[in-house]
Amino acid sequence: MTYCTTAELINITESTRTSTVLQACIDEGDRKINLYLKSNGITGSSGDDLKSVSLTMAKAELLDLGLQAGDLQASNGDFTSSLNVTEAVKALRASAYAALDQYIEANTISDSGANFRCSRVRARCH
Repeated sequence: MTYCTTAELINITESTRTSTVLQACIDEGDRKINLYLKSNGITGSSGDDLKSVSLTMAKAELLDLGLQAGDLQASNGDFTSSLNVTEAVKALRASAYAALDQYIEANTISDSGANFRCSRVRARCH
């Protein structure tokens, strides 16, 4: 399942990469999302929560691709770039996983019953 579109990714990153490359970044991020959700016993659904996570993961994939392609430097040692790309990728992924943890918590019923209410119904006899 794809949680976001290439158009949305272009809108937030202003990337000039091809749609094929952008879709590959989205797909890789979404695979990581699905694997994480599956390992926690739930599946994802379309909506703003996972769209945001997907866009964050896709941004991390785009930066990682820039490192692999040699378009970006791994450290901020040069003065032409103020972004430490390696740390930015880590921060984006950490943010995405934190949001996934919140999604999982909101969509999981705990053993203690904290996420649902029960009421007792008593039969009334006259």
